[in-house]
Amino acid sequence: MRLTRENTPTSDGSPLLCLEIYQPHFDSHYHHHPEIEITWILNGDGQRLIGDSLENFTGGDLVLIGSDLPHQYRSAGGGQAIGKVLKFDASFLENDFSRIPECKSVRGLLERSGRGLIFSDPTRQAAQRKIDAIFRTESRLGKILGLIELLHLLGGDETAQTLAGLTYESNVKPKQIARLERVLNYIDSHWREPITLADVAEIAALHPQSLSRFFQQHLGMDFRSHLIKLRLSHAAQMLLETEQTVTEIAFSCGFNNIANFNRHFRSIYQRTPSTYRKG
Repeated sequence: MRLTRENTPTSDGSPLLCLEIYQPHFDSHYHHHPEIEITWILNGDGQRLIGDSLENFTGGDLVLIGSDLPHQYRSAGGGQAIGKVLKFDASFLENDFSRIPECKSVRGLLERSGRGLIFSDPTRQAAQRKIDAIFRTESRLGKILGLIELLHLLGGDETAQTLAGLTYESNVKPKQIARLERVLNYIDSHWREPITLADVAEIAALHPQSLSRFFQQHLGMDFRSHLIKLRLSHAAQMLLETEQTVTEIAFSCGFNNIANFNRHFRSIYQRTPSTYRKG
């Protein structure tokens, strides 16, 4: 997993870039960019990491990702990765536009976007129709107007939920990117195994206490919390997609105590593993 800063220029100078994804799988590219992004997953499933929020995703997932908020989509199943992405420079919505009373919801949406947002089912379904319309529109002005209508819709969702936690702060420094890449790659490769803070500190070439601060700075949580969330995310997906018992899943995901697994699972998903499996 590599954290990089993307530049996404448009050939026509438009503040909006429309991208369609058709790939065998999502490429696990861990990155950030100054543009705000709206990502709609049409097909595929896996895990998305947005700031310090690690959750499963499947077809129909719709997320707004704020400027320079690090994120990654990692495929889990074998289905083709299909999605539509809108990336836009929000500066064209500033100044006089932002002071128009009718645009209050758009202004509020952009102010909340820094931690990422997911939306209620009715809003998400209406937004998907508007995104389809934007992609069908050939006029550049029509696309921009469609984007403003979309943002107005999203901004009106009072039940929209933020993804990254209150304590999360994105503070990406180029000199630390390589270290973060080494650490996350190691955890991604060994999350099923017993991993200690000392193991990861050695990979990062840091004292264990320094590694804890490093994790808190870049992912908004300590090493242990990230590892548990990663394991639980895999476990939740296995509960829905396999017929393995809860105990088998717990042990295969790196937990050596079923009571400990159940306690952590309830704290994240607000349900027992058995209840979660039933839907």
